[in-house]
Amino acid sequence: MKNLAKSVGVLSAAVAFGAGSALAAPATGAQSLPTGSLGDSLGGDTCGEQVVTPETLANSGWGAPEDENAAEIAAVEGAPEEVGTAALTFEEGPENGTSLYKDAERMPLDELLEDGAPVPMSYQYTSDGQAPALQIRLNDASVPETEDGAGFATIVWSPADGDGTWREADPADSDQFWATRDIEDADGETVLPRGERTTLEEIVGMNPDAVVTEYGVQKTRDNTTEGVAIDDFTFGCETTDFELDADEEDGGPLGSLTDIFSS
Repeated sequence: MKNLAKSVGVLSAAVAFGAGSALAAPATGAQSLPTGSLGDSLGGDTCGEQVVTPETLANSGWGAPEDENAAEIAAVEGAPEEVGTAALTFEEGPENGTSLYKDAERMPLDELLEDGAPVPMSYQYTSDGQAPALQIRLNDASVPETEDGAGFATIVWSPADGDGTWREADPADSDQFWATRDIEDADGETVLPRGERTTLEEIVGMNPDAVVTEYGVQKTRDNTTEGVAIDDFTFGCETTDFELDADEEDGGPLGSLTDIFSS
């Protein structure tokens, strides 16, 4: 696999959630999630960089659905200095997609906008082709009813295909966000068909009751691209730095708590 060394760090415990539900705690060694989830990072006291290692990944709120493979922190070669020697890597799964999401603790969807514009969202990535996509998982979205009544849907945005070098994924004011289910108005009429591209602001406005259950990055089961990895995942004012060892970064396991997006 180009630019990726053999994985030397794996998710130590399976962290699974059903469709539209929040991340479950690890089966062993369970602890309450730390402050620093999305709701806190969008205006709380945990803004800044958080260094996450294989040992702290699950208890930092990160995990994968039970029907997908969990992305793994692994050594990488030839990455820029800001990425370092390790990143979150995405192997090709034989049947399922590969992903990793952070528990958002059912934060209201409209908190993804600040002064009418999306909060900071970005990540460094490398890929030999199709890039890994940003995904924001919702409950209580304005979608056709299902038996479980959860109103589950996912907001998706994909960066440009990669060429084996490291790039920055930064949706900013992109009009290429889409939803995995039809979005309906109060009368049950479809106002945004599944897969139709628009802005994040438009999708937020169409889902006034939606909450964010998880957010993260996915490599779909149909994406057979090799050499896929991400790092420096920013959502709100919190940036996650994936490393094999917390000592690889100054500041210890929580990194710098400087508010990198303060004005």
